Amino acid sequence: MFFKRLKVLLKRPDFQQNPVKALLKRFVLRFWWFVTNQPYVAPLGENLKIGIPKTRKAGSSALIYYQGFSELDTAEFICRFLEPGMVLVDVGAHIGEFTLLAAQAVGVTGQVHAFEPQPNLFPVLSENVQMNGLSNVILNCSAVSDHVGDIEFEICDEPTLSSIRKHTTSALDSKLVRVACTSLDTYWTQEHPKIDLIKVDVEGAEKFVFEGAKRLLSLPATEAPTWLFEYVPANYACFDYQPSELLELLKHYGYEVWLYCGAGQIGDFDPDSHPSAMFNLIAAKDKNYLLSQIKHTSSAATPNHVSV
Repeated sequence: MFFKRLKVLLKRPDFQQNPVKALLKRFVLRFWWFVTNQPYVAPLGENLKIGIPKTRKAGSSALIYYQGFSELDTAEFICRFLEPGMVLVDVGAHIGEFTLLAAQAVGVTGQVHAFEPQPNLFPVLSENVQMNGLSNVILNCSAVSDHVGDIEFEICDEPTLSSIRKHTTSALDSKLVRVACTSLDTYWTQEHPKIDLIKVDVEGAEKFVFEGAKRLLSLPATEAPTWLFEYVPANYACFDYQPSELLELLKHYGYEVWLYCGAGQIGDFDPDSHPSAMFNLIAAKDKNYLLSQIKHTSSAATPNHVSV
């Protein structure tokens, strides 16, 4: 176990850049969580801050403090794509890392609609939004799937691994609760403005989010949202569906799928070449529009916080 964790640590960007500083930051965070149960407030992006809650396992929340963001490419893509006045929907907002970043990017004329069903995390998300004085964020303590009502939700020791109840056997360290559930087509009525970007990170339940958004998927290219979603075949298998089913669903509605390669570049995605890998994929109907949106840089993610 020790050597496995050491191997992971050696691959971290912050450790490769400055090992001494990286180790010191890990000591500081663990000492903070030893003496208090209060979230550790860390800088995020440009002039933002985020409270990182104490968990039994130091997972992606801790990465925000260690390296600036839990997913560096995701942070860069969001900052490049979004501009003032746009609308982002964050499905699986967790503690608000990308909600905060997007809210800053879209400004007071834009909106961010964040969904987080975990009863232990939603107060942290709410506090992080309030702490940054962001009035353009609409918070929803709800899961997102293909129906409206309530649903069983599996909470794990590492909160980012929590999801609606899987079809496979639950993890030993998890517990089941019932949470509110909605679909994007139900939530997004005609009174809402156009959605520009939807980020989906629901630990394998992505297909159900898309199935509950068929009206949004059916929109013409000029109105259809761009999607940024997690592609993890192993997680999909826990819900008894194949990656091809999700990709075919998107293709049916006229979407193409790409990899984000960093620095405003996208690449073709061949699922046969990556049968078991984990990626964040981009789905869009208009490749030229997508490229035009991500060609510019944003001060919201500076080299001090994002290295890709």
